[in-house]
Amino acid sequence: MTETLDYTIRRISLGGVAAYLLYRPGHALVVDSGRGGSAEKILEKLREEGLQPEMLDLLILTHAHFDHAGSAARLKELTGCRIMVHRSEADRLRRGFTSLPGGTRWKAKILVGLGRVFARRLGKYEGVEPDILVDKSSDLKEFGFPARVIHTPGHTPGSMVVLTGEGEMLSGDTFFGLEGKEYFPPFAEDIPALLESWKMVRSLPVKIIYPAHGNRITAEKFHEALAPALEKYG
Repeated sequence: MTETLDYTIRRISLGGVAAYLLYRPGHALVVDSGRGGSAEKILEKLREEGLQPEMLDLLILTHAHFDHAGSAARLKELTGCRIMVHRSEADRLRRGFTSLPGGTRWKAKILVGLGRVFARRLGKYEGVEPDILVDKSSDLKEFGFPARVIHTPGHTPGSMVVLTGEGEMLSGDTFFGLEGKEYFPPFAEDIPALLESWKMVRSLPVKIIYPAHGNRITAEKFHEALAPALEKYG
């Protein structure tokens, strides 16, 4: 996807959701871990890029939903990596459970309602103890990458994004890139907070957004979508 002299980014498709690998010679970090059973596929991607499991220094969880944190425990077990999550998501990660967030539009609201009635265990996964807790932001220079983690609440209270020095944003579920759909997430625990996060992102030096669901979003497309989202959901 994107490559500079300092690091490389690779998308890891995990069946409806994506994780992202950032690496440089001998060191790597992964953003999100997918559902349970995804750890081996992530390690396979590391090996394809010439990396060994023990070179994975850090797993950053954009939030603690089952489809993003479901393989965190297994990945930590297999590689010894540290896990970074926002402080407000830590107990959810330890429990290995996060209830489904509310829908932001009618189809999503119906899906959430059905899920809460018929799939009560949907949000459950193997819990794990986090190693690094983030409040507002965290610099990744100590891990050898020109990037930082930024708190973007709304989808969940502790949702985060990763922004590189090249303007690449790994956004988790703060943005959705599904074909023909809105970029505004169909699910959110706090819509006003998510709108504030979107307005904050507008001020950041973002060039391209890589969401966990769907295709990449250019900064121009995001700016075009911002005003309609504020009008519709504000």
